[in-house]
Amino acid sequence: MSQQPFDALLLDIGDVITAPVWSQFDELEQVIGRKLVGRGPDDPDDDLWLEHQRGEITFLEYWEQYAERNGFADWRDLFRQLGNHLPHRFGDPEAYALMADARAAGYKVGVLTNDGVAINGTDFFAGIPEFQQLDAFVDARARGFAKPDPEPYLRAAEELDVAPGRIVFLDDAKACVDGAERVGMTAVLVNPIDKRAAFARTRSLLRLSQTMDG
Repeated sequence: MSQQPFDALLLDIGDVITAPVWSQFDELEQVIGRKLVGRGPDDPDDDLWLEHQRGEITFLEYWEQYAERNGFADWRDLFRQLGNHLPHRFGDPEAYALMADARAAGYKVGVLTNDGVAINGTDFFAGIPEFQQLDAFVDARARGFAKPDPEPYLRAAEELDVAPGRIVFLDDAKACVDGAERVGMTAVLVNPIDKRAAFARTRSLLRLSQTMDG
C-alpha cells in the first residue's frame, strides 16, 4: 500500500496553469495594433474590475465585458489571441514547477479542462513541453459534458488509472471544486489573482517541498 495519501495531481488549465494575463496586454497591443483598455488589479481605473471587486459582476462576466469592450468576438477569442500571439507567456512558472515536482515525487499528473481545447486547440498544447509529459489530458466537452458534471472527473480518474479518492484536484471555480469533491477527490480552490496559498496547500497535501515564497 502506498505510504502517501494520494497518487495523482489533476489541474484545470484556465487561471490555474495559465499565467496572469494582464501583464501580457502591453505586448499583445503591439502585435494586434490596437490599445486594450483595462489592466484588472494592476489598474485603479479599470471600472470593470472595480465592479467585480464590489461583487457586482462575476470573474467570467468581467472577461466577457472586457472582451466586448476591446473588440474581441468573446472572451474565448481574447484568450485564443493571447495563446496564438504570445505562446511563451502561456504558463505560470509556479504551476509548471508544481507539476514537475509532483511528477518527480512519483505522482501521476493530469489536466481536466472545460474550454482549453476549444480555445487553443490540441496542436497548441502538443507544442508545450509541460503538457507533453502529462499522464492524462481530458477535454471535458469531448463527450458532451462539462465540469461540475461528474462524468469528466471520473473520466480523468480512469485515464490516470487512479481512484478519485487518491487525486488532488485544482480549479479556480467553486462549482468545479465542489464537483470534484462530490466524486471523492480532494479539491483545492485557486484564487486566480494570488495562487500562492492554493499551491502551498497542494504541496502540503502531496508532501512536496514548498517554494521559496510559498
